[in-house]
Amino acid sequence: MSAILLRRAREAGGEAAVVELLRRAGSTRTAAYLEDVGNWISHDEAVALFDAAATMTGDPRIGRRIGEEAVRQHAGTPVATLLRNLGAPEEVFRQITLTVSKFSTVTEMEAVVAERGRAVVRSRASDGFIRHPHLCDWAQGLLGQPTVLFGLPPAIVEEVECQARGAEQCLYHVTWDPELADRASDPEERIVLVEAQLGSALRQLEGVYATARDLVSSQDLDTVLATVTSRAATAVRAPRYLLAVRPDPGGDLHCHRAGMDSAEADALADRLLEDPIESLPQSWLVVDVASERRAYGRLAAMYPDGQRFLPQERDLLSTYAQLAAGVLDGATALRESRRRQEESRSLLALARALAVAGTSDEVAERLSAAIPHVVDCDRVAVFLVDGEADELSCRAVWGHPAEVGERVRRLRLTPSDTPSLYELMRSEDPRALYFEPDTDDSFVRGVMAALGNASVLVIPIVARGEFLGILNVATVERPERLRPTTDLLELLQGVAAQAATAIENGRLVDRMAHQARHDSLTGLANRTLFTERAEHLLAAADRGQVPLALVFADLDRFKAVNDGLGHAAGDELLRQVADRLADTARAGDTLARLGGDEFAILLPRAARSDAEALAARVKDAFAAPFVIDGRTLDVAVSVGVALYPDDASSLPALVSTADQAMYRAKRAAATPA
Repeated sequence: MSAILLRRAREAGGEAAVVELLRRAGSTRTAAYLEDVGNWISHDEAVALFDAAATMTGDPRIGRRIGEEAVRQHAGTPVATLLRNLGAPEEVFRQITLTVSKFSTVTEMEAVVAERGRAVVRSRASDGFIRHPHLCDWAQGLLGQPTVLFGLPPAIVEEVECQARGAEQCLYHVTWDPELADRASDPEERIVLVEAQLGSALRQLEGVYATARDLVSSQDLDTVLATVTSRAATAVRAPRYLLAVRPDPGGDLHCHRAGMDSAEADALADRLLEDPIESLPQSWLVVDVASERRAYGRLAAMYPDGQRFLPQERDLLSTYAQLAAGVLDGATALRESRRRQEESRSLLALARALAVAGTSDEVAERLSAAIPHVVDCDRVAVFLVDGEADELSCRAVWGHPAEVGERVRRLRLTPSDTPSLYELMRSEDPRALYFEPDTDDSFVRGVMAALGNASVLVIPIVARGEFLGILNVATVERPERLRPTTDLLELLQGVAAQAATAIENGRLVDRMAHQARHDSLTGLANRTLFTERAEHLLAAADRGQVPLALVFADLDRFKAVNDGLGHAAGDELLRQVADRLADTARAGDTLARLGGDEFAILLPRAARSDAEALAARVKDAFAAPFVIDGRTLDVAVSVGVALYPDDASSLPALVSTADQAMYRAKRAAATPA
C-alpha cells in the first residue's frame, strides 16, 4: 500500500511530493523502506499516510484507488502465483480469510458467499483495532482485483454495510461476468495467462537460484543466513521472520530476523527450537532447517494470532530452509577439512559451479569437470536415473579419449546388468563401491577391461532417500589412488551430497523447460517450440537452398464432441489424435499442437510430394473410428499443405498459407456434391 502511495506522489510532484507526503503523515520511515513491497507498516502509519495523501490529492476515496493497484503491483511475484494457483476468482474469495493476510494483518475477512460470478465478503477490524474509512475503501478496491489474476476485468464491488461508518461489520457484494470467466477458462483463451503463470513460476525459481548464488559467493556464515531470511521474507508474505540455528551441536545459537527486534528474536528462539512444531501457534509457519547430515534449527514465518498461511507456502519456505541447511552443511564440512585447504577450495569451486548450473545435464557436466580438482583420478563419468525408467544413462564424462568417451556416453545401466548396481539402487542406505580388474562382478569386470580402467570408485548420489544416480571415478594407472579410505569416502560423499541438491533443482528446471515447450494435454511440441524449430529450419533451408514443408491439420466438428460429450471426452480425443498423428510423421519431423484442435507438422528437406503424401497419411489415420468412454466416434480432419519458399517467404506467411489451404479443404468437404 505504501509503495503505491509513494509512487503516485512521485508521479504527481517528483521527490518533493514524496517528502511532503511523509512530512504530513509524520512518518519516520525512509522512502526506500516504504517502497519495498517486502516490508510492513503499522495500522496507524497506514491511516496517517492515507490522510496525508487524501489531503494532498483532494481525493477522499484515495484508499479505493490504492486498493485497486495492490494486486497488480504483485504481478509476477510469489503472491500472485499463489493466488492464481487457487484456480478461479470464486476460489480466491472462498479462501479470502487466508489470502487477505498477504496484504493486511489488521483486517479479518470471510466469504459469506463465493460462487460462479458472485461473492459476498464480510470484513471487520481485528481485535484491538478500529476500522477506518480509508481501510474500508482500500478493501473495496482490493476486492475488485482477484478477477484480474485470471485475465478478466476488475469485479464490481459494492459496500452495503460499513463498520467504520457505524455498522457492526463491513459487507461487500462482489460481482463479475461468469460467461466471460468461462471463456477465459477455455484452453485456447488461457494460453497467454498460462504462459504468464509459467513465467512467474520461472521468476520464482530464479529467485531461489539467485539466493543459492548469493549463498555460495559469500564466505561469512552470518551474512549467508541473513540472506536466506531476507529472501524468504520476500517469497512468502508474513510480517515477521525468525531463523534460529546452531551450526555446531551444542554451540552458539545464531538468530536472524525480520520484522522484530533482537530482544524479541532472542525471546522467541528457544521456544521455536525446543517446542514440538504442532504445539507452536497455528499462525506460525515453521519448517526444519535440516539435511541428511544433521538438524540445525528452524525457520519460521509469523502472523499475528488467528491468521493462517496458504498450503503452497510451506513448500516454498522449505526450499529456503533447505538452502540454509545446505549452507550450514558446507560450513561444517569446511571446518572439518581445514587441514586439506586445497581440497576445500576445490569443493567451494564445485559448489559455485553447481549453483549456477541449470538443467540436470549441465549439473552433470560441471560435476564431472570439477571432480579431478578434488580427487586424484584419471577419468570421471556421471550417470543419472533416466526419467521414470529403471535405468541409468551417462550424462557427462571427463578424461576419456574421444572414442572411449563416446562409448561411455552410450552406456545405459540397468539393475539386471550387475548385482552390484541392483543392490546399490535398491538399498535404503547405499554405500560406495570399489572395483579392481579382478572383481567378481563379471559385468563390471568386462566394462573395466573394455575401457582400460585400473580401479573404479562408485559413489551413489541420493537425496532424501531417493536414488538419483552414481558418480563414477576411475584410474588407468596407480589404482591405489582410489582405495576407499575414510577421508576419501567422506570427501566424495560430501561432493555427492552437494550434487544431489543441484541435480534435484536441475530436474525441476528440466521439467519446467519441457512444460514451457510442450503441450500439457498431448505431450506434443507447443506453439513456442514449434516456432523455435520452424525458425531454425527456415534458416537451414535458406543456407542449403532446400525446401521446408508444413502440413496443417484441423479436426472437423470438434466443438460438437466437447458440447455433446464434455471437455473430458474432448481431451481424450485430442490425446488419441496426437498418438495417431505421431505414427504418421517421419523421423525428424516436428509434430506440434498449436492450440485447440489445430495440429502442425514441419517436414525439413521435403518436396511438395513428400508433404502431400504425409497429408494423405494424416487423413488415412482418421479412417478408423475413435473409442471414447465406450462410445465410437467417426471424426474427420481437414488438411492443408504449404512449402517454403515456393508458397511463402516467411514463417507467418507459411503458417497462413497452410491454414488457408486447410480451410479450403474443410469448406470443400462440407459442400454437398
